Amino acid sequence: MPVMEPGHETESPACADETPLPIQVNGLELSSAPAAPPAPVPSAPTAASVLLWIAASEGAWFPSRFATESGTSRDSLDDPLAELRLAGLIAATDWLRGEGQGYTLTPAGTSATTTPAVLELLKQGRPAAHIAALIAPPEQDAPPAGSRASETEDESDADRDVARSLRPPLVVPILLMANALWFFICVVWGIRWGLPLSRSLWAGHSEILHRFGAVTGLDLIHGEWWRLITCCFVHIGAVHLILNMFALAMMGPLAELLWGRRRLLIIYLVSGLGGSALAMALRPDVLLAGASGAIWGIQMSLFAWLFTFRRQLPPHVAADWLRRLTIVFLLNAGGSFLPNVSWEGHLGGGVVGFAAAGLLNAVRFGDRQRRLAARVLLVLLPLFCLAGLASAMGARGTPKWQQIHQRLAAIEQQNRVRALVQQFDDEVAPRLVRLTGEGGPKREARINVTPGELNALLILKDTKRVPEKLARTREKVEELKKTAEEVAELTAGTSTGVLPLDQHRGRVHQFALARAKSLELLLALLDSATPPPRAAWDAWQAARLDADRLWEETKTR
Repeated sequence: MPVMEPGHETESPACADETPLPIQVNGLELSSAPAAPPAPVPSAPTAASVLLWIAASEGAWFPSRFATESGTSRDSLDDPLAELRLAGLIAATDWLRGEGQGYTLTPAGTSATTTPAVLELLKQGRPAAHIAALIAPPEQDAPPAGSRASETEDESDADRDVARSLRPPLVVPILLMANALWFFICVVWGIRWGLPLSRSLWAGHSEILHRFGAVTGLDLIHGEWWRLITCCFVHIGAVHLILNMFALAMMGPLAELLWGRRRLLIIYLVSGLGGSALAMALRPDVLLAGASGAIWGIQMSLFAWLFTFRRQLPPHVAADWLRRLTIVFLLNAGGSFLPNVSWEGHLGGGVVGFAAAGLLNAVRFGDRQRRLAARVLLVLLPLFCLAGLASAMGARGTPKWQQIHQRLAAIEQQNRVRALVQQFDDEVAPRLVRLTGEGGPKREARINVTPGELNALLILKDTKRVPEKLARTREKVEELKKTAEEVAELTAGTSTGVLPLDQHRGRVHQFALARAKSLELLLALLDSATPPPRAAWDAWQAARLDADRLWEETKTR
């Protein structure tokens, strides 16, 4: 993945400033500082000489104007200015057209210019940061009534934030190690599963990737929403990991310097969530993995930072930053359309990262109302991502999700049909075997007379009826009648929604009713005290033939 190239370095932040680049400092008074005589211009300006020049200036001191008037190289002033700003001895003022960036003394710088011992140490070449540490902060009177006390308190909080942002990067190394460690675990697990080392290292296996946090649309349907974050730490092969980690290593430290550790972590996680959410909303049928969405969020946060502070930057610095970021953006945007690359994840991560960065800037520099609103929106931003994804997941959502719901509905219907068929085989089929005297509904031979019916016919033809034999025969016929009634009851339910199954159940139901009727007529013949009349025999035979016909239709259709 293309990354931002190293180039012209911008000025580093002063500890008393709000951001690492020049920001206006309000309420700074220098009228109490004694005017120090201008020092002669040396061939190589030092921090001490620049500090004295700023102290001797009436109002803001402009390096560009001084370089033109004194014949000093403008570039030679950058290092001393950066050193003084890092030490908190000077602060930047508004950038003026035609003049460039201006500087004034901070209270610590004023104290330094009025302390001969400190000036001597500066002239000896001691670092300005060491000198600033020796200066006791000047006592300040309590602010008068109606003054901007709350703004002073806010600026102090911002100063502490800036001081924390100057610490060495910590979040970026932790993220790099976390991604590398997770990839290593996936590789080892793949080898344990029997994959060759080359396959496990360079391509991985979809089942292993999924087990360790990759996400698909079906996972979200099953409620595994946590995968939207875990997929940002899973990578499909070493090349995928190396490209993403290289981009993170190039842009991450600068972003952590500008935003601070906590804010950078917020941008990374929220951007990763936003990228995963958009990718799943548009492409739920793929296995999603990788930190690209989070990295795009970091990249766009740099754009947001530059957009916010472009007016406080020297024009050539702002133009250089914008040019470099634009080149990186175009290269990465072009790579987003390569095969097997989720441009949706890149887009979602970038948009959410830019929005999160803007809200974080509002939290840092806005008034109290804007800060409160920005904090609320920052908390709601991940919820907006999840809500958008949930909306896309509906049956009327994006086309891919509609297809998934259609496939799931078809699978659900198939499973329901299997369950109904299995229920029919378990409950109805065994009763049909007893009722028909066959091996089941698939036999094609004509219905045989059941043993109970055969015994009944023999008894009816016998002129001498043995009571015990008659009772046993009647009991068997009653059991058959009860079985027919059970089959009729089991097949008389509501429609299953499957036409072939409903038709088959209907034919079996009609057959069961006909068999129950024929068996009832047979019991009446057995209960007759005298030989049954011819009409009774004809009625039983008609009912029996009707049941036989219905059974044959059940088997042939």
